[in-house]
Amino acid sequence: MDGYIRRFSYDGTLEGFLCTALRILRVRTMPDEICPDYLAGIHEEGYTAVRTNAAEAEYLYSLIGRRGSAELQQMVSDFFLTCVPDKEKLLFEMIYRALRDGGSVAEDYSSDVMRRVHMAIRDLYREAQAVLPYIEFFRGEEASCAVIDPHNLVLPLIRKPVLKRDDLDDLIVFDRRHCLMLGRKGASDMLTDIRQISLKMPDTGSEAYDILWPAVKEAKFDLRFAGSSAAVKGRRHDYEPLWSMAQ
Repeated sequence: MDGYIRRFSYDGTLEGFLCTALRILRVRTMPDEICPDYLAGIHEEGYTAVRTNAAEAEYLYSLIGRRGSAELQQMVSDFFLTCVPDKEKLLFEMIYRALRDGGSVAEDYSSDVMRRVHMAIRDLYREAQAVLPYIEFFRGEEASCAVIDPHNLVLPLIRKPVLKRDDLDDLIVFDRRHCLMLGRKGASDMLTDIRQISLKMPDTGSEAYDILWPAVKEAKFDLRFAGSSAAVKGRRHDYEPLWSMAQ
């Protein structure tokens, strides 16, 4: 496999990453790089682009549970929401070890990889708890809008508490660092990446009201919340980021 390309790109979703990990496992190589395809330079030659397939993603996710444990499945889901350097390579190594060594990997604190995974997940949850009480909404005439700038992808973790607030009707919370938007209109809500939408990205709640709310109000986004996909069915956190709208 010396001549095989060892740099891989995927659509940015957890399902896409799982498909990429499965592809790498099948060709029996170790990746030099795994990278979301929206990053600059990813379309240069030298990357193997892996297409997302829900059935393939579900197969690997289930395999992690069978050969590893439900705890490792949850760790995969949680760690994917972190933003540590080389996240994808660390996640692939954790999956590889889980399939090879079983559920005991989750408690192997002698491993540098697993220590980094545990620390990153701990920091993810701490940040989510810290962000939630301090979200400041701009109260527009038709909706309440807020902009946050967290280090990690905390919006999926705080989605339910935000949506349960009875002092807010229609709302938007926009994570400007990760271009991720939580929106609610009436009885419908969604969580989606708007990176590829041709809109100026807002920096304040009032800008989010002016820029994003008209698009939500006019149904330019699919307001039906997708829920958990087949690949991650049963996880504690419902999350389906739609970077490329891939299913």
